[in-house]
Amino acid sequence: MLRLLAFLKPHRKLVIALVLVNFFLSAMLTVAPLVIKAIVDDVIGAQRLELLLPYLALLLLVTGARAAATYFYSYGQNKLGQLVMTDVRAALYRKLLVLPYSFYDKEQTGRLMSRVSSDVESTRIFLSQILVESLNHAMTIVLATVALFEQSVILALLAAGPMVASGLAMYAAHRRLSEPWALQHQRFAKMSATLQDSLAGVKVVKAFAQEAQEEHKFMATVAEVRAGSLRINDLWNRRWAVIGSIGRFMQLLMIGVGGYMVMAGSLSLGALVAAISLSLLLLGAVNALGTQLNAFSQTATASVRIFELLDEPVTIRSPARPQRLSGELRGEIEFEQVSFRYPTSRANTLRDINLRIPAGSSLAVVGATGSGKSTLVHLIGRFYDPTAGRVLVDGHDVRTLDLADLRRQIGMVAQDALLFSASIAENIAFGRPDAPREAIERAAKLAQAHDFIVQLPDGYDTKIGERGIGLSGGQRQRIAIARAILLDPRILILDDSMSAVDAETEKLLQAAIRTVMRGRTTILIAHRLSTVEQADRIIVLREGRIVEQGTHAELARSSGYYRHVLEMQRMSAAETMSETLPTAPQTVGIC
Repeated sequence: MLRLLAFLKPHRKLVIALVLVNFFLSAMLTVAPLVIKAIVDDVIGAQRLELLLPYLALLLLVTGARAAATYFYSYGQNKLGQLVMTDVRAALYRKLLVLPYSFYDKEQTGRLMSRVSSDVESTRIFLSQILVESLNHAMTIVLATVALFEQSVILALLAAGPMVASGLAMYAAHRRLSEPWALQHQRFAKMSATLQDSLAGVKVVKAFAQEAQEEHKFMATVAEVRAGSLRINDLWNRRWAVIGSIGRFMQLLMIGVGGYMVMAGSLSLGALVAAISLSLLLLGAVNALGTQLNAFSQTATASVRIFELLDEPVTIRSPARPQRLSGELRGEIEFEQVSFRYPTSRANTLRDINLRIPAGSSLAVVGATGSGKSTLVHLIGRFYDPTAGRVLVDGHDVRTLDLADLRRQIGMVAQDALLFSASIAENIAFGRPDAPREAIERAAKLAQAHDFIVQLPDGYDTKIGERGIGLSGGQRQRIAIARAILLDPRILILDDSMSAVDAETEKLLQAAIRTVMRGRTTILIAHRLSTVEQADRIIVLREGRIVEQGTHAELARSSGYYRHVLEMQRMSAAETMSETLPTAPQTVGIC
């Protein structure tokens, strides 16, 4: 928890101001009972009515000052909370952006969202409320204790026992609730992850009529959260029942002993009234500190989860002194004895890959699902580091290059074309936010996207939904290709980027890609072999190894995997064509 205090450092002036206002509020709380004592003893007891108005005016002044200070305190507290929450969220977001692919392979989006939302809210409560208000209550305890001893040492000592008992009960509650709050945060994260999964796959849920099952799954997590909350509240309410009994016992003790002292003449009535008020003020401050301890249990768990994320090692980062590429990247790529294994897997996804792709040439990668095609191209942009071997670009090990410099030279179009909730023009210009409209439209034309874009209600300014909702798969794919083209990369990677387009659009895109491929290194990954025929060279991956390589003509004449798939796809295309041809009408004879 102490590490959270670092987020207060940029706002130290505001924190100091809140501490001073807190001290003033504590002083005003303590002064009020003393003014009432003076009214009881010096005005009512002494029958000096001329002092009544001045004392009432003083009490009114104290009340007004407290009200004004409370307003400024509340405003400053809220401002501090928002500033801190902004800083913590910014730190988490920056960390999420630099964490490697391998981190997201093992983390659920819903759990990460929970850390950035509810956990950050808990830290705001701790830094702007619990911390500052605990200081306020501590000041109140000190000032009220001094004032109580001034009224009566006997009554102050009588109040000390219940105060200590109340404090110990609060501390016991805090210790008892630490583990339940940790479990409750896990339940909240699980609920968020379940909700996120269902919403992300809502079309699949509806397509398979699984609404009831998904509702049952989500409500099961809600039930766990509810049960956890009830358990925590039960534990806390038991402690409050004990603490409330202690407070009532203290009141009776103060009234009984204090009343006897007043009748015995050893204590004034005003001092008794002030002592009772101060003891109740003390008990309230002690109980409030206990309440803050309960909230502390909640925020301590959130703090641990936040720093778990902030402390997550960034395994892929730019070197301290990166090698600078001399001039423009040529685009030569080489794999030297490369093997790779995902952290969550026991077997290698890639095995002993030796491959050289000359600058400006094109390479197609073919293979069954899970053969390592996408993994191979991810190593070029250093989204992962190889388990063994080296990946070189223009003769430089990619681990020695600045990540941003390297990735700006690579245009990648994935199979699942991810678009952002923004305009079409903003999506195309994502890699070049300063690109002029003419360049955006030129890239869209090359990607065969311009014609359908201008048909939309607002053309290039049309806002598209989250992940490109509102566009067909082929339209999203063409926008993604236009985004890569606009970047004008030296290395272009098309990871099964034509899987979501029809045959006619595929032909148009192939012509466009042939134009875009000129002068740049291009890697094509595809299941449709018609897409890769234009490549200078084709490699076939099987279980992470290169088992075949050559041109389309060479591989088509071989007896390997490539020829087998080619024949299967040709047969499938022939069957599809025969099914779509009109059937000749039969001649009907007349007898």
